Amino acid sequence: MTRGANQDPGAEPAGRGALRPKARLLRTLGSDLISSDKVALIELVKNSYDADAGVVLIRFRGPLKAGEGGIEVWDDGHGMDAATLQSSWLDIATDTKRRNPRSDGGRRVLGEKGIGRLAAARLGEEMLLTTRKQDADEVKLLIDWTDFDREDAYLDEIEVAWEVGAPDVFAANGAAAAAFSELDADGWHQERGTVLQVDRLSRKWTRDDLLELRTALTRLIRPRPQGSGAGSTKDASTEPDFQIVLELTDVDDTLEDLAGPIEPSADLRTPHYRLSGSIDVNGSATLHYEQQDPPETQDIGVMQLWNLEDRPPQAGPFEFEISVWDREKTALQRSLQAANPENTAPSASDLKGFRDTMDEVAGVSIYRDGFRVLPFGESGDDWLGLDLRRVQSPTLRLSNNQIIGHVFIGADTNESLKDQSNREGILAGVAYADLQSLVRAALNQLEQRRYGARHPKKEQPERKGGLFERFDLGEISTALKQSYPGDKRLHGLIDEKNRDIQEGVTQVQNVLSRYSRLATLGALIDRVLHDGRTVVTRLKNIARFGTRDLNKSNLKDSDKISIALGSMTDTAEQAELLSSLFKQIEPFGGRKRGRPKQISVGEVIDRAISILQQEADDRSVQLVGGGAGIAVKIDEAELLTVLVNLIQNAIYWAATQPQGIERKVVVDARSNDDGSVTLIVSDSGPGVPSANRDHIFDPYFSSKPDGVGLGLSIVGNLVEDIYAGELMLVDEGPLDGATFEATFRRRV
Repeated sequence: MTRGANQDPGAEPAGRGALRPKARLLRTLGSDLISSDKVALIELVKNSYDADAGVVLIRFRGPLKAGEGGIEVWDDGHGMDAATLQSSWLDIATDTKRRNPRSDGGRRVLGEKGIGRLAAARLGEEMLLTTRKQDADEVKLLIDWTDFDREDAYLDEIEVAWEVGAPDVFAANGAAAAAFSELDADGWHQERGTVLQVDRLSRKWTRDDLLELRTALTRLIRPRPQGSGAGSTKDASTEPDFQIVLELTDVDDTLEDLAGPIEPSADLRTPHYRLSGSIDVNGSATLHYEQQDPPETQDIGVMQLWNLEDRPPQAGPFEFEISVWDREKTALQRSLQAANPENTAPSASDLKGFRDTMDEVAGVSIYRDGFRVLPFGESGDDWLGLDLRRVQSPTLRLSNNQIIGHVFIGADTNESLKDQSNREGILAGVAYADLQSLVRAALNQLEQRRYGARHPKKEQPERKGGLFERFDLGEISTALKQSYPGDKRLHGLIDEKNRDIQEGVTQVQNVLSRYSRLATLGALIDRVLHDGRTVVTRLKNIARFGTRDLNKSNLKDSDKISIALGSMTDTAEQAELLSSLFKQIEPFGGRKRGRPKQISVGEVIDRAISILQQEADDRSVQLVGGGAGIAVKIDEAELLTVLVNLIQNAIYWAATQPQGIERKVVVDARSNDDGSVTLIVSDSGPGVPSANRDHIFDPYFSSKPDGVGLGLSIVGNLVEDIYAGELMLVDEGPLDGATFEATFRRRV
């Protein structure tokens, strides 16, 4: 700070200073940046992983009460010498791991912010750190965290001392050797490592706390791949050997069952459905699918899951594995029997225990370089929005509590997916949103196949028929008249009730028609608002610039007339654009409809194409219209409803084609000999998989990752119920993808 020109010459010269944190800042950071004791322990385990440890022992010493007992974290990592302790461990927020992202053993380190060691300050009041590098002296560091709670102390006033001496804990026959030998751990590194002992616990640890910790540790390390197909993730032999063991001493007998190696439940190894695979930087996936009942294994192969033309995804490459269970009683019994063949009849308590386990561990977890990123996959963390998605399509979509999923990313290969400051979660942004979209797109492939397994193909009548075809008592009336020919009163009641039902059906059909129109209108409003705002902005600019030019001095009358005429011409052009926008939604207005007027089908097709032209351009899809020369008397809004839904669907699937392959949609019409008219919408997309052909008209079934599954259902019911026609997926059409034909018979 320098003396200013207007500063009082008699004032004291400006001084210089520096920020000087209070000692309690360290404890505050430990509490605020690390959300729970469970997370604190996980941070310490991560430090052991970064030190190339093969085994980590977490030992709880009772009594597990506040101010008593303790926690020890032992590892056989590379340890530290005094210089490393001073330059790295005691240097808060050091960037050592950022500068050296690989451990000596080649692991991608998990901690980069240099704050994980503050976890120890959260767990208890006192900490003893003992560490040794191979063939070096042993270093011991003792910290009393209560010293940092003094109100009058600054951080630089708290002295931390350590001692260096001959190996003791990590000697050949020291306490570390005894601890790891008792674990029966294979290949642990002798005479090196670190043990962090925390005494005088900050809080009481209950059975529920230990169960939650055990569950979190179970899911902490990347699960070993369970499949062996083309889409399977890395072979188990390539996974780092890293074992965690929980030990409990001097605790209540009721807690001892929680001790032991941290391993996933065997019951969770036999899901009803599993999808595994990898997704590359362009959003192209290689997928492998397995199913329990009926048994099926399928290499789906390569499939494009990303179809935004303007940019590639910012997430990827990554691998994933998604396991799914149906939670019905019979399905869970089948899964338990597969996991435990000797248990032929799982009991009610077995089923409850399985459901409870699922509730604890269900969700989709993210693993970065082999280690889990919290809170993804925690109980209640539905980061993919699966539960809301299922509400919109309950028969097709999966809820969060049916899934145990794993997404495997790498820090080096997914640099845009960055941690939040508290080490929990990933920063929101484009990359995170793209990751969500790609995982949901992959999950959709499993959901479609699961739907097919749960709804096997049924024999269908030659014509599907409408929703209301079953609301007809004609067959019952005929049968009653044959069985009771003399009961005129019964015949009259049946006929009267049938008339009432048919009148109700007509009313419901009208309501269905109106709601179909409104659904399409809602989609059109977005475009009208977007384009309308552009027109309004142009009109404002014409008025502003025209007024500015007319107010210029020294203008001749002829110049003013020229400016005014130009502005009026530009205004008329923009008004015409507004008029064309209003015409697009005019057929959907709320005015009472009379008898349909004669319209040109070709003109309606052109109007539907113009409505969706911008969307097609954004996805690099060519729209080609036809239907010229065909005139019918039909409700224009209902015709547009059918066309907009079918064309929009066709644009989506045509856009899934890779770069360099034709993306095209053809819309046409034909008059039939019986007086009916058929609309034809064909696309160059991948077509409808044979497994889905029997389900695409089912309400709430959708092949789109976030589709609701009502478009084809609404269109089909409108055509069938109101126009006595049919909506069909035909085998051959103008293009090689899917071709739909909608035939209108009645009221044409």
